Amino acid sequence: MTGHDDPGDVEPLVYSPHDEAGYEELARRALAALQAMDGELDRLVETPVEGHSRDGRVSVRVSGAGTVTEVRLRGGALRQYPPDKLGEVVTRVLQDTQRRARAAYERAAAELAPPEVAECDRLLRRTPPPRRTGS
Repeated sequence: MTGHDDPGDVEPLVYSPHDEAGYEELARRALAALQAMDGELDRLVETPVEGHSRDGRVSVRVSGAGTVTEVRLRGGALRQYPPDKLGEVVTRVLQDTQRRARAAYERAAAELAPPEVAECDRLLRRTPPPRRTGS
């Protein structure tokens, strides 16, 4: 689901350096569409993601933004692991969970991306870089 009923609402523009008015209108529409997404993106940022060690003794919870909200040690983790090993396990679980949270956020945000934004992105990729003047 893209969050937009008809991606065909945006006709692809053919780049022309003389069509500033068309680009300005597309940019205005893209900005308005992005502002309309703010609430949904805020919700995605707050969506929790959990991760666990293989043995289940270490678990973490992070927000969609990767902020650590909880670290739990269960079932004798303090006795099971030497301190340096426990630190490695917590770090590994936390980093993996943050990567998964980021990937989930990026996928969901991409699905919400308005067609106007995709069109602006397409135009920017096709626009040749400005030429440098000699000095």
